[in-house]
Amino acid sequence: MNTVEKLLHDAFGDRRVRNNREFFEIDPLRVISALKLAGGKDVTPPDDVAEDEAGVRAMNESKPMRKRFKFSMVDIPIGSVLTFAKDPQYTAVVHDDTKIMFEGQSTTLSGSALNIMTRLGLKWKAVQGAAFWMFDDETLAERRNRMEREAEEDVAE
Repeated sequence: MNTVEKLLHDAFGDRRVRNNREFFEIDPLRVISALKLAGGKDVTPPDDVAEDEAGVRAMNESKPMRKRFKFSMVDIPIGSVLTFAKDPQYTAVVHDDTKIMFEGQSTTLSGSALNIMTRLGLKWKAVQGAAFWMFDDETLAERRNRMEREAEEDVAE
């Protein structure tokens, strides 16, 4: 294991899906930011990566089913401007509770994110749009996780 990979395992080991698998449940943009801080570069694979059927199962198990994302659940009003995390030249406006206006079209977060990722040279089949669109300096996925965690803490108190 090289030094950078070991450091990433040390930094994000608590986010590992299984101890014997190379899958982590973490916002990929956080890992990219950590690599950039360490002087590394973005080496995001251009294609979906899973070595075997067990790898596919591990990826799928790391993504439990959640309620469909809605802007109202994360207190983002209609008309708010979103920025694409990997390239801030791309922006969108919240159109309704589940859609955005991107380049003059009403679309989903995931559909627009996949469109942009394709433009950036990646050949992914699907993306979680909330992991790539940002509002108030955090991805929508981070915002949702934070707000859900805060709500759970309030209930626990």
